[in-house]
Amino acid sequence: MSARVVYPEAKYIKSIVDSLAKLVDEVAITLNSEGLHLKALDPARVALIEVSLPAVSFLEFDVGEETTVGLSMANLSKLLTRLKKGDRFELKAEEDYVAITIHAAIKRTYRFRNLEVQIPEIPEAAFEFNVEAQVLADAIKHAIKDAEVIGDTLEFEAKDDQALYMRGKGATISETKLTRDMPALIDLNVKEPSKSSYSIEYLKHVVALTKIAEATIVKFSTDAPIYLEFALAGEGRVKFLLAPKA
Repeated sequence: MSARVVYPEAKYIKSIVDSLAKLVDEVAITLNSEGLHLKALDPARVALIEVSLPAVSFLEFDVGEETTVGLSMANLSKLLTRLKKGDRFELKAEEDYVAITIHAAIKRTYRFRNLEVQIPEIPEAAFEFNVEAQVLADAIKHAIKDAEVIGDTLEFEAKDDQALYMRGKGATISETKLTRDMPALIDLNVKEPSKSSYSIEYLKHVVALTKIAEATIVKFSTDAPIYLEFALAGEGRVKFLLAPKA
């Protein structure tokens, strides 16, 4: 078993790793002819992150037969520091070890033991979302950060195709309102009025992803999970699914 891939922006990988490290410790990463893939489900089975980086998004992609490696996201997050734009991220997998190299002004290499990590068995769920919006990622980031100051809940609401509301709820209420005449709201489609609330404790873990994606797809329905999708350069995708607050 061997595989070697080089991604052009180590800072993107750092943001993904930071988000994963908040939810789970160890992750199984699958490399095959199509690209890099992983799914991670938090221990409470409340939040799911799925990462897909197609082969075309890598500078170098040398993968023969399908390979799965296990890594601690907490450990990797601590080591991926002092990164600059344009630093490259290299992953080289062998039987017992995984080597991570940062190609920058100074070349840094870390060797990890290849962990046996169980790939989570996640049943395919078909959700009917009544609201679908495309918004600038910065708008999501600021709504989450504002709500975190207020309390522990962020409520999403759309009554029609004209506006999307994101409200932090606690002792007081913060409201972010995006309307069609604002650049931050790229598109909004509402099948029926919907409102649902989600835990800030989980949502704040995706703030790192807003640094590497210009836009975010948001889907939700009343008292149903929320779906967030972050588009990366080179056709990469990070998808986040979170159950509503009871």
